Amino acid sequence: MPKLTIAASNKNRLKLDCNISQHFLKSIQWQEYTDFELLIADGGSENYEEIKEYFEKHDGPIPMRIVQHKIGNVFERALLNNVGVRNGNGEYVMTTDVDMLLGPQFVATLMENVGEHVLVESRTMYLKSAVTKKIYSGEYDPYNDLKSIKRGRIKKRTTAGGCQCMSKVGWDIVRGFDERYYGWGSEDYDLLTRAKKAGLKVRWMGESEESIMLFHQSHPKKNVKRDLEHQEENKKLLRRIATYRVNPEGWGGIKDED
Repeated sequence: MPKLTIAASNKNRLKLDCNISQHFLKSIQWQEYTDFELLIADGGSENYEEIKEYFEKHDGPIPMRIVQHKIGNVFERALLNNVGVRNGNGEYVMTTDVDMLLGPQFVATLMENVGEHVLVESRTMYLKSAVTKKIYSGEYDPYNDLKSIKRGRIKKRTTAGGCQCMSKVGWDIVRGFDERYYGWGSEDYDLLTRAKKAGLKVRWMGESEESIMLFHQSHPKKNVKRDLEHQEENKKLLRRIATYRVNPEGWGGIKDED
């Protein structure tokens, strides 16, 4: 059993012939700490079988697998993250996105900070598009020279979506992300707020340019208008947090037993 599961939510974003996906997967395989697995929580992607076959044939140092929980046309990051948590084999589960790039020491540093009643968060650097192009062309090599790519803005603590890691015990205490959040936006800060209400200790990684090891790869945005509409609705939920426990009927596609 691996010590850690990295769970990434996806629907039609992980494409094996795409630079973003290739570097996300490469950054997983290049980690100095190797006692973990990658789990893609898929919402019904058209290339699900292709990814599944690729993972099954993969023989790199980090095992990779995919599980599916079909959703509708609207991306449900909170729900799919929970699917990843509930299906993870690790003692700890970290949620993230398939457009990230992890520095080679990211997981090792993460595992130095975990604990049964700890939520580990990491701030994310949003890379400039010119930087991502140079990564893809081979001019910049983040795997051997991480400093070369540090060109971008570091997101505030209030936008905590790059990484959330807890023990299975911690995830059970708060019952995952609140699945009432649609699309993406605010579900991460909701989790952070509820974890604090539950008495969990919060530890932050990547507080400075020197220490940051989690990067968002620049890419064009789709369905911007719809995303903004969902984000406005999500903000209303965020202002009404009453308890640290959510999803009373079950979470991550698993219903509670009567």
